Amino acid sequence: MMVSSDTPGPYAEDGRVRGQLGSYYGSYQGSAEGKKLVDPLNLKKPALPPGVQPGGHGGSHGYLGNDFVECILRGRKPVVDIIAALNMTVPGYYAHLSAMKDGETMKIPQYAL
Repeated sequence: MMVSSDTPGPYAEDGRVRGQLGSYYGSYQGSAEGKKLVDPLNLKKPALPPGVQPGGHGGSHGYLGNDFVECILRGRKPVVDIIAALNMTVPGYYAHLSAMKDGETMKIPQYAL
């Protein structure tokens, strides 16, 4: 994942996936073997409710907001729950702490139910 606002060129919030069988950045690039794995995936986003725009961060705001409301109304678990959110954000906090301590190696907590 990348956010770039302090380098020459347009502002960007991008996600790229790279692996041994190929990469994905808007479309699949890679081997025929990897293509067999990617083709069956449904990569289409569901429709948003009328009047809801995708918004910022690559169009995620509308989907996250819609998921939040649907979870409340339907009593279901969100796509990004507190455990997932902690496991995605806490490493950045520990990277900052490490940088403030001259790159000291630190153990990053892993959260689970």
